[in-house]
Amino acid sequence: MFGGMFGGNKTTTADPKDKKADAPLTAANCKIATGEKERLTVTIDRPMGMVLEPLDEKGKGAIVTELVDGGNADKSGMIQACDILVAVSFAGGETQSLENRWYESILDELAGEPDCPNVTLTLERAVLEDDEDMLTITADAKRYWEEKRELKARGGPKTLRRTPGVEPKDIRVLPGPLGSGNFGTVFRGVFKGDQDVVLKNAKADVMAAEELLECEMDVNYHVHANAKGTCARFMGCIELGAKDGGEIYNGTLTEGLWLMWANEGENTVEALMRRGTAPLATAMACADATELGVTKKAMRELLGSLARLHECGVVHRDVKPANLIAAEKDGGVLKLIDLGAAALCLPLPETLNYYPGDGPADPRYAKADELYLLPPGSPRPTKDNAAKLWEAHKPDRFDSWSAGCVMLQLAVVGLRTDAGLERFLADYKAVGYDVNAFRGEKSGEYGTMDFAALDANGGAGWDLCQRLMEAERDARASCEAALSHAFFD
Repeated sequence: MFGGMFGGNKTTTADPKDKKADAPLTAANCKIATGEKERLTVTIDRPMGMVLEPLDEKGKGAIVTELVDGGNADKSGMIQACDILVAVSFAGGETQSLENRWYESILDELAGEPDCPNVTLTLERAVLEDDEDMLTITADAKRYWEEKRELKARGGPKTLRRTPGVEPKDIRVLPGPLGSGNFGTVFRGVFKGDQDVVLKNAKADVMAAEELLECEMDVNYHVHANAKGTCARFMGCIELGAKDGGEIYNGTLTEGLWLMWANEGENTVEALMRRGTAPLATAMACADATELGVTKKAMRELLGSLARLHECGVVHRDVKPANLIAAEKDGGVLKLIDLGAAALCLPLPETLNYYPGDGPADPRYAKADELYLLPPGSPRPTKDNAAKLWEAHKPDRFDSWSAGCVMLQLAVVGLRTDAGLERFLADYKAVGYDVNAFRGEKSGEYGTMDFAALDANGGAGWDLCQRLMEAERDARASCEAALSHAFFD
């Protein structure tokens, strides 16, 4: 019985690794699993909702060739076409190896234990080997950017990109960088003689830096078109060739791609809040200069911006006080900056910087065991499965956790240092990510640290923190839902 069907109506789900996406998947065009492989274990309800075929022409092994749309395998968000079955178990029973077994025998094994409502499968998937000198980038990220470079290399002669109205002669770079990130360097500049701008280019000695900057550019264009006002205003890009590049020291742009934003605020929220709550309230034009007043206004604006980003499919992935500014010309409203780590998860027409496994993250503002948007082992995003992956894995809740960390630092002066926040997060983890347990067991150890802003109104602030920082994503509040919390009443 070749082409075994395990529940539901059959539908073809094209694998992202299949270059002929319109062709039906078969075992023959799925067999790409050469070299190093990874294994994953998934428990799903029955019927499983997937189509299997023999792994080889001799009739041995089993490989997933199709998923049923809306079936249990599809809804798990973990299984994809071209996965190879290597083991099975039922209800905690003994695991049975499926390797090197006849295909018909595997079907019989999977049909066993008819009274058991679910089945645990061990699957194998091909991965790329990682170089010893690339310890700072995960295999998932490396594979993603290698594919991006290969695709760009096949695109023919390079065309220099330039936003209409942005010319090299109109831009002057001011001396000394403002800062330096993982892949880019940021400078202040002047555009057309009187507009303060922020400029960014890629580091020459960092792997995938140019691709990451290009990705940031595309995400900024998307945000500028679909969520204007959430982030500092993006003014476009300019790219210079080797013959046109100047020198930073004399105020001209060097060779390569440059991105440009309006300079909407001199001080980040991090810099302001470390000077005190009163300076932060002044910069934000907040009439209530207490920790409670500042936290309410800041979180309403931050959550509102994040909700709009999520609505258009973007996850910021680096939400923290250092990436928030009080926009001076807009009455002190908070805006996000730095979309260098951001991912476009709902494609128009493709996803950007979005793949299974750990990605760029600031560990101070991310859950320690959750440095990913899609968990390892989940399918690679495509135009066809992106909406399902969003629903199954809720990548936007990565930003919810980060927003909860920001709220803690706004509300509690003693948590505004790295050491203070790290201590809280360690204690929060120790009590099982339970705010009430923290308040009962740990808060007394924080001496004179003032939690009044979170205690107000029956502990409404604590409750909002709990909802934003639940241990499991499924239970964590979205940023849109958090805006309706009683803390803001």
